[in-house]
Amino acid sequence: MYKKNYSVIILSAGNSFRMGFPKPFLKWDKNTNFLKKIVQEYKIFGCKEIIVILNKDGIKFYEQNKYTFLKDTYIIINKHLEYGRFYSVKLGLKEMSKPSPCFIQNVDNPFINKNILTQISNNYLKNAYTVPVFQNNGGHPVLISETIVKYISSIKENNLNLRNILNKFSRNNVSVNDEKILCNINTPEDYENLFNSSFREI
Repeated sequence: MYKKNYSVIILSAGNSFRMGFPKPFLKWDKNTNFLKKIVQEYKIFGCKEIIVILNKDGIKFYEQNKYTFLKDTYIIINKHLEYGRFYSVKLGLKEMSKPSPCFIQNVDNPFINKNILTQISNNYLKNAYTVPVFQNNGGHPVLISETIVKYISSIKENNLNLRNILNKFSRNNVSVNDEKILCNINTPEDYENLFNSSFREI
């Protein structure tokens, strides 16, 4: 498969307290979980590097269930969840072979697909971060430029707010016709509303 000059960091290290089950391993369908589905979509798109951030419980769950779908990815364990998303992003950027445009993908939005990724990448701007927008509302994933990758990588602090960092740069909105870019699945109710089923029953 042809590899594009894009990387992705999949943020999967949250504690999932409200869900009561590790969100990376929520069922997408009978054979696929959220994390596997997201990884597959970025492979289809052709990302040259796929970096997954998990916490220690997440990697334990992965190993106990004998999953293998992360074998072609970089797996990073975030041992300092108190620092938040910014620290996970920093950990991921450190694993890149060299700076390149990078998608920041939340594991609680598994609806990403090649078409959305292509629309975002086709509108890439060198010194900006690119955001998919549906009816004037920004969604996921965000694509940060190589310039921003280098800037974040140079920051020594760990517990900063990612949004505040991005606001130092220009925001590039890309209109997409898919309202699911706005989804965040944080609770059993969120899951049931979107999948018409309990995640324990699929």
